Amino acid sequence: MNDDGILRLHCNENPYGPPDGVVEAAAAELRENCSLYPDSESAVLRSRLAAYYDVDESMVAVGNGADELVLLTALTFLGPGDAVLVTDSTFPGYAAAAALARAEVRGLPLSGHRVDVDALTAGLTQDGVRLAFVCNPHNPTGTVLDPAAVEHIIDRAEAAGVIPVFDEAYMEYASPEYEYAVAAVRAGRRLIVLRTFSKLWGLASLRAGYALGPKDLVARIAATHRSVPFSVNRVAHRAAAAALDHPEHVELNRTRNAEARELLYSALESAGVGYVASQTNFVLVEAPGGGAELAGRLAGNHGIATRDLDIFGLPGHIRVTVGTPEQVERFSRALGAEVPRRPGQRMPSSGLGAPRGAEDFPTLSPQDPASLFNGYVGAHVVLALTELRVWDALGEGPRSLDELLERTGADEARLSALLRVAALLGHVALGSDTVELTPAGRELVDHAGYFTWGVGGYGELMARLSGLADGSLAFGREVGRDGGRIAAGSGLVGRAMMLPVEEKVASAVDYTSVADLGCGDASRLIRLCGTDTERRGLGIEVNAAACESARQHIDRERLSHRLDVVQADVLDHVDRRTFPDIDLVTSFLMMHDLFELTGDPAGVMRTLRDVFPNARHFMIADTVAQNWSAHDGPLPVFSAEFELVHTFMDTPILGLDTYEKAFADAGLRVERREPFGTPSTWLWLLSTGR
Repeated sequence: MNDDGILRLHCNENPYGPPDGVVEAAAAELRENCSLYPDSESAVLRSRLAAYYDVDESMVAVGNGADELVLLTALTFLGPGDAVLVTDSTFPGYAAAAALARAEVRGLPLSGHRVDVDALTAGLTQDGVRLAFVCNPHNPTGTVLDPAAVEHIIDRAEAAGVIPVFDEAYMEYASPEYEYAVAAVRAGRRLIVLRTFSKLWGLASLRAGYALGPKDLVARIAATHRSVPFSVNRVAHRAAAAALDHPEHVELNRTRNAEARELLYSALESAGVGYVASQTNFVLVEAPGGGAELAGRLAGNHGIATRDLDIFGLPGHIRVTVGTPEQVERFSRALGAEVPRRPGQRMPSSGLGAPRGAEDFPTLSPQDPASLFNGYVGAHVVLALTELRVWDALGEGPRSLDELLERTGADEARLSALLRVAALLGHVALGSDTVELTPAGRELVDHAGYFTWGVGGYGELMARLSGLADGSLAFGREVGRDGGRIAAGSGLVGRAMMLPVEEKVASAVDYTSVADLGCGDASRLIRLCGTDTERRGLGIEVNAAACESARQHIDRERLSHRLDVVQADVLDHVDRRTFPDIDLVTSFLMMHDLFELTGDPAGVMRTLRDVFPNARHFMIADTVAQNWSAHDGPLPVFSAEFELVHTFMDTPILGLDTYEKAFADAGLRVERREPFGTPSTWLWLLSTGR
């Protein structure tokens, strides 16, 4: 807590402070030796750490927090032409340090908010890779690798001649069963472990961190460190050494944190807000309405700082520090005020999530076991080849295997195996040294976004359906989803299937000004207005980072004289703005979120009419529940999984009739209803009669 009353739940600080006596030791050092430089070799603290971990002093380096040691490690072992592996959506300091060393950063997507060990170990064999930064427990997701996974990474890194750097800033908070890397250092393995006194030890203001590793690697880091010999001050040295006199502090704070974390889980569950179970002193939280929006409301309305995770590549999420029970209670009250209760309890779902007896479900054309199983295998192959950008390369024409290997950086045997499965499934043709798409493959590429969305984004949920069904697992706690892959898959589908329909419908509308709700990076706003010099556009977005991205995009296109972006929530009853100069209002694939937030679809549409009082048309696109009782023939792509995952997330999917009743009740007439590329997805052109 600051003197200004702000509750700091954004920096993962320890609310209980350091062990007894540490502040007094620090104060004594300041009184007695303030005029003296610190020991550039950190001899006393290194000796104490060596005894604490039962290693030789030559295996310990001390730095100005773990951040400085990340930088020193990068500067020591990386240079131009080298590469470092870093997981996506993690502490940005790894990439920043590598950039200063002029090395290439190779990102590795998370899998279900967890480090993908298979992808990481495969990356270790790529040309040029010298280091791999592994955040464990992972920041900001709070997940942790088990010892077998850590051993596997170390083993494969040693074989590849790569140094794995395990950043264990939060390891003291995790259950002791996850401790492994320090023991591996003690056993003489080739790895570096980074830890800090800033988190559990409660010394964040003093900046003291340390590295453990083999003597030769630590000696090289120490040599780099000599360029800034006094980076760790005397007070930090004294306080950190005094803290090590209290090993009981670790278990005490681990227990306190775990108890308060359970209170936080309960608060999130009561609010109907998803989260990822954590082994740290923070929790990754799904943010209804957007991460920047929720973080802004918690700060502005309640004086509670949380971390919007756009900067980490996790839009729609915030990170919340686990405070004291009293601080968790304050956060819980604020969250309850800002997040309406889930209206899934008020709005019955349609489709697969419909109540018993509400709809009939036919038996469609069967798929034999081989098709089902091979489809499962093929779906993962399609996702892998998408993320390796193989489909992009083949879309340009036939390619040699050597060209594909160079473009992807993949292992030859493994890429060949993927391509051979794709050939067996009929989507590529393999020559003696060429690969090309078949006609079926060209059609498949248009649908590749579904696989990124469904296999990548929701793969973990799909693999755990039984546990979710019987209640032994909870979505948002033990089971997550990959928001980055969901967004990427949606973008692929949009470009391949939805854009032509959007252009056709928009070209038939006479408008001079348009407002795009949830404008993202302003791409659609630029499409709708950019080529007509008489048109003006307004992007409306609740997410601050998205607003900034949109403004930059508009500036690059030199359209800032005609296009603008505002950060606003059009449903906000407290400070609702109106935009009377808008002719056309657009909203793509977000209306279901607005309906869910309020539980009143017709009310949402009436509010939009109030916010845009002179609009003549609304162009709305969204996915609705399939009318399964009227369906025959084969099962369509996408729909079954879309409805299934939303059922398991307790998020209602509404039927076509619900949307059109909401439009009619708000006085809107349907001029056009066009299939919008994806099954059971529609683009409506609505008229206000003005």
